[in-house]
Amino acid sequence: MTPMKRVCRTVLLVLVLGAGATPAYAAADPRPVDPFVPGIHEDPALAAAWQDWQARDVDDYVVSVRLSCFCPPSPVVRTVVRDDAIVKVTRGERRLRAGRGWSMDGLFLMLREAMADADSVDVEFTRRGVPKSITVDPERTATDEETYYAVTLSRLG
Repeated sequence: MTPMKRVCRTVLLVLVLGAGATPAYAAADPRPVDPFVPGIHEDPALAAAWQDWQARDVDDYVVSVRLSCFCPPSPVVRTVVRDDAIVKVTRGERRLRAGRGWSMDGLFLMLREAMADADSVDVEFTRRGVPKSITVDPERTATDEETYYAVTLSRLG
């Protein structure tokens, strides 16, 4: 077999296996949600929104996050959370591992980190404490590096 045939066969094998196979991690056990705990020096708006969210006592929900930036568009990431564990994550029709999804705690943790590191973070919260829209600008002097998140939440029955 020539080196070119060997390379072509290897590439074809990778494409065939990758196209139809669901990775083992996609069907793994539920992943516990990393908890958000407001600190004493927490941003007041973030802490208040967290209290509003916690007052709802919601353990089973679906959170959908659409990420947009100055990059190629990607489908919404949909995360199913039951009993404070991520049980399913999809992007469009593709199943992802649990660590690629968003829980409400995960969104609050991301906001805390962004508020500490970025030059500007704008968040619009619903009255239930859900961060409905998020804009993160890591550096005000740079152009087109902002990241936008649109979040929707629905309860599971």
